[in-house]
Amino acid sequence: MKRASAASLLLLAPVLAGAQPARSPSAEKVIDVRATRPPAGNTFEALFSAYRRADQRGDTDGALKAWREIRRVRIERNIRSLEPLAMATVAQGLERLEKGERDRAEEDFHGASSLDPHLPDAYFALALSEMKKVPLGIVPALSDTVAGLTARLPTIRGRMNLRALLVPVLLLSLLVTATVFAAVMVFGHGTLLLHDLEESFGPERRALALGLYVFMLLLPAVAFQGYGWLPLWWLALLFLYMQGFERAVAAAIFVGSLLVGPVVSDLDARILARQNPLFRAGVLSVEGGPDARAIADLEDAVGKNRDDRDLVYLLAIQYKKTGRYDDAAALYREILQADPHDAIALNNLANVEFANTEYPAAIARYKQGIESNPPAPVAATFYYNLSLAHLQRFEYQPAQEARSQADRLSVSLTKTYDSLWKYDKGDYAVVDMGLDEDDLWTKFAGTPAAIRQKNAAGKGTGLPRAPLVGAALVNRFVGAIGVFVLVGIVLWRWRGARAFTVRCVKCGTPFCRHCHLGATAAGLCSQCHHLFVVRDGVSGPARNRKLLEVQKEEERRDRVFRVLSLLAPGAGHLYSQKTVLGIALVFAWSLLLVLALMAGRILPYTEAPSTVERPWGLVLMAVILIALYVVANRGRPELDVMLPARRSPPPARPGRAA
Repeated sequence: MKRASAASLLLLAPVLAGAQPARSPSAEKVIDVRATRPPAGNTFEALFSAYRRADQRGDTDGALKAWREIRRVRIERNIRSLEPLAMATVAQGLERLEKGERDRAEEDFHGASSLDPHLPDAYFALALSEMKKVPLGIVPALSDTVAGLTARLPTIRGRMNLRALLVPVLLLSLLVTATVFAAVMVFGHGTLLLHDLEESFGPERRALALGLYVFMLLLPAVAFQGYGWLPLWWLALLFLYMQGFERAVAAAIFVGSLLVGPVVSDLDARILARQNPLFRAGVLSVEGGPDARAIADLEDAVGKNRDDRDLVYLLAIQYKKTGRYDDAAALYREILQADPHDAIALNNLANVEFANTEYPAAIARYKQGIESNPPAPVAATFYYNLSLAHLQRFEYQPAQEARSQADRLSVSLTKTYDSLWKYDKGDYAVVDMGLDEDDLWTKFAGTPAAIRQKNAAGKGTGLPRAPLVGAALVNRFVGAIGVFVLVGIVLWRWRGARAFTVRCVKCGTPFCRHCHLGATAAGLCSQCHHLFVVRDGVSGPARNRKLLEVQKEEERRDRVFRVLSLLAPGAGHLYSQKTVLGIALVFAWSLLLVLALMAGRILPYTEAPSTVERPWGLVLMAVILIALYVVANRGRPELDVMLPARRSPPPARPGRAA
């Protein structure tokens, strides 16, 4: 409701401005810098106010004319998002929907999406209206909900929100998965390490061995390094006791931990850039609409950094979006005085002249830009705009030739221009050039209140990678991996390559391979080896006792599987050495759980209010979580062990006849 109220205030702004009382002489002494240049008569605020007045009077033709003019000016000024006007239109539609005027409300929602195709609120509001047509409206409502969730993704703002959500969610999910896996390894293989310690200290010092075992498990916490290091430490301690797939997963976790530093550094640099007012102004200039705060910030920055053309480009684009074409043209001419071949200034100044119907001057500037041999995308833009300028003069042959050259240089770019900047009448608008997303990140990454690099237009490579590589090479995780490798070497030297304890796969009894060298090929202790492989050499009472032990071990494994699966779906499969399936279940469960807890609360994916956004995503995640829980608890893996068949002695050869 907060955003809807703000949008309603936008509608009332022109009325309130006219109802202000006369100012006192003292008030007139206050200097308002925003009033130094009066706004143009074709500002979006003025156009939208005219639309509202006509709509309230019931003047359908006047409202339609004003609305078409808003759409035309949006295309002419290359504005991808008119969010304030779109929000106001959504608020108007919600009011009509509450009154039962569903058809007019849907017209408002569609109109809002035409002003800002990347506004989730419009699609969510449309889904809200579709749900009133149950059951026929369920499928369209779901389609509109999905469209609302993905509406921001093509924009810089949407990708920033998605990254800010996914990176913490993925890191926390991987931490939960590693913790569950390490805890299962401690539960399944920890007693083997304890058995080796007891053998080293002797039967009379079992208490000392147990105390040392507990101390080793809790060493990172005891050393005040933090509980977060416990999973990696446990995997390092028990690495030599694991099976093949378990070791592969542990090694993947170790290697993956090295990526934490670069990923966090990347996210930190982006978060710092989002705090920068100039970065916000840059994003609005690239893909947003006119904004008074952005203009004020850019004007201040240009005054302090006259040698940074990027800021001048951004300010000129904001001027044009506001309707101040002359101010924008003055900035471009100032740049051209210093560099007559500046491609961005040439193209954008020609576009201003195009808007003022000065087509010969615009054509001359487009050709001047082409003659400077710019890169292919820049040249394609020049040719594209040149073709439109020739069409305005009904010069069809030069227009076709220029368009052919543009398609030859970059057909994908020209198709993008056609899809973005097409008027309702079917013709197209000339396209401005400026900074792109990579240029903005190069310019502002990691700087909350300054400029990282000047004159980055056309040279941007995105976020700088050198600091990320440094973060990958110099961080605590690299040192931790070195410590873990050292621990593994020490343990291997301590017990030797063949002296580690293993667990009998049938009865679960720990035994040392050093003491049972001839019976470990199948992972069986001596008695199980004779009982199930040799099938000889075991007395009747011993056989019965061993079979009873095997039965109890199977029952214990089944109970442990049930308990672990109830606590964390997939943990039981990890205990049963179904490592791949277990890791997949644990990761899927933790990912959905963390996403459900964080999305919309701590790190909102969309900025739509709860009045239009329904928790369909949470409902879907809840259904998937329940399905995973059921599958993990019902899908108990088989614990039967494949034993080698006993080899019968070769038949004796008959002796030769005397």
